[in-house]
Amino acid sequence: MTDFVMPQIDPALLPPSVRFGLSDTLPWLGRMRAANPVLRDPFGMHHVFTYAEVQQALADPGTFSSDPSHVMPQAAAELSAGMLAVMDPPAHTKVRRIASAAFTPKRVKDLNDRIAQIAEELLDAVPGDEFDFVTAFSQYLPLVVVSELLGIPKTDLPQFIAWTEALLQVTVPNPNDAAEMDAAMQAAMFGPLVQMQQYMAGLCAELRANPRDGFISDLLQAEVDGERLADHEAVNLAIQLLQAGHITSASVLANFVLRLGEHPDVEARLRTDPALIPAAVDEALRFTPPVPRLQRFTTTDTKLGGVAIPAKSMVFLSLLSANHDEKVFANPDAFDIDRGAARNLTFGHGIHYCFGAALAKTEAKFGIEALLRRYSSIEVLAGEPVEFYESELFTPKSVRVRVRRA
Repeated sequence: MTDFVMPQIDPALLPPSVRFGLSDTLPWLGRMRAANPVLRDPFGMHHVFTYAEVQQALADPGTFSSDPSHVMPQAAAELSAGMLAVMDPPAHTKVRRIASAAFTPKRVKDLNDRIAQIAEELLDAVPGDEFDFVTAFSQYLPLVVVSELLGIPKTDLPQFIAWTEALLQVTVPNPNDAAEMDAAMQAAMFGPLVQMQQYMAGLCAELRANPRDGFISDLLQAEVDGERLADHEAVNLAIQLLQAGHITSASVLANFVLRLGEHPDVEARLRTDPALIPAAVDEALRFTPPVPRLQRFTTTDTKLGGVAIPAKSMVFLSLLSANHDEKVFANPDAFDIDRGAARNLTFGHGIHYCFGAALAKTEAKFGIEALLRRYSSIEVLAGEPVEFYESELFTPKSVRVRVRRA
């Protein structure tokens, strides 16, 4: 048996820790864009840092597949069936068309009043003028919204928060490391995602037997060209909406408050002109995408940015770096709500543009409006530095704030 020898890695190519934010990471990404826009690491994985190449890969699902079975065991296939983020056409086309028949723009618009009401109720319950913004507001607003949409009882929300905490610890395994791959498969087979699937499968079975008003009932009944979703497809699609509508929005809200703490002039402008909030949300999404990178898997030998990439390679597309590409966004490391940041790649591009993007933006908009209405000032407390999860999601663990009521 041959002992595994760890490849030598140039320290300059190792990404800095994001545990305490992006102060080291953004300059490092700038150096990568300049010197290594498409980088092959010693493990054979490729990392893409520039906007043009990230967008190109996202627009070509035939070559840069979302389906991990190209490099990971097929045993996990049913775990992801129905999850649009990890499907390719034609299965992706079928599921998205059926889902779109149930999750219409009108359904999101109809949620507006309820989102605003939930935001006010959460702020009513805030204990005092100093509190953890994450546990008091940003974590719960999107979770309550999406749980009501899916028909999840309020009494079960603590369990979903526990599952979310576990998911925030997950990292992508190295496909060349058998131990990491085995651990990833164990997590896939027995971890929080499977527990969520089991919960949602029970809910779907109940709603198929006894339909009632709501998204899941509509999803189970939706039909396009005579086709409906299988139960496991509906379960996984509901979980993806739960993740997009909860984790993404929670991250946007928490990171947005951090930006306000750094830019009191922006807070003042938003109070004076709330019509600027959607543009500010777009800029916050650009500046700190909740999912900093996406994975793709090559189906054939190809080239990207002049770099040869073999078939069955894992490719990481850095949305964070693409969103800070100086060729697309002037002075990209500055937070500027006037730049017109809607072309950011935070929610992807092409056929895999995030199914829950409209809901996430709506939750962020109404959440911020409620905060600015309720409080005349929002101060991020100095002291212990804000700590972030070091996972595939960029979101703070806690944000202590002091507020003054309006």
